[in-house]
Amino acid sequence: MFKTSYQKHKIIKIHFLYLMKEKIITDDGSFSLYDTSLNEYYHSKKGAYSESIHVYINNGVDYWFKNNPEKKICRIFELGFGTGLNALVTKRYAEENKLKLKYFSIEKYPLTNSQTQLIKPKCLSISEENIYNSSWNHELNLSSFFSIKKIHDDYFKFNFIENYDVIFYDAFAFHAQPLMWKNEALKKSINILNKKGVWVTYCSKSDVRRVLESFNVDVKKVPGFLQKREMLRVIKN
Repeated sequence: MFKTSYQKHKIIKIHFLYLMKEKIITDDGSFSLYDTSLNEYYHSKKGAYSESIHVYINNGVDYWFKNNPEKKICRIFELGFGTGLNALVTKRYAEENKLKLKYFSIEKYPLTNSQTQLIKPKCLSISEENIYNSSWNHELNLSSFFSIKKIHDDYFKFNFIENYDVIFYDAFAFHAQPLMWKNEALKKSINILNKKGVWVTYCSKSDVRRVLESFNVDVKKVPGFLQKREMLRVIKN
């Protein structure tokens, strides 16, 4: 089959995007990526693993469980699967605390297998390896306490049919992905959050906070990771 000029251009563009990523080692020894095309790091250079724990576990899912002790299961949605690190620390949290979590994540441009092999943590268990190796668009039970479904799609076009208890809003920073921090994208994420649900992000930008406050939700500034003074946590009324 002959490819049209448009198809060739699209393939070249996507291939170029994949090439523009460099492996870095963050201060806590965990790996991340630097996207040279966006001038953006996937995680804090001060510690990718530690940042994920602080923002999404301590201030997200753990906070939700402590405030919803009667709940037996938590449904989590992550915007941007990225390197898979948030999914990994969430699985470990579920199994250490014997809490049942169902994890869903959407990614428009998944990393290649070679990129994933470069930056995933070392000494993973077989079930942890399956976070990275599992097929897209199929839910997979990795343990008695954790299942995952990675969705390969465009967040703006995806039709959500279920709601979630916790949302990890982990888009790239405003300068790199401004549309992800505007009304449409933020509103879509709040719409799929259950009542008493928890929405968290590393971002503390005042413009973002004001948009969130317009949705009649409880928006709090809480301490950010290390040198980052603040981050945002939302509770849906």
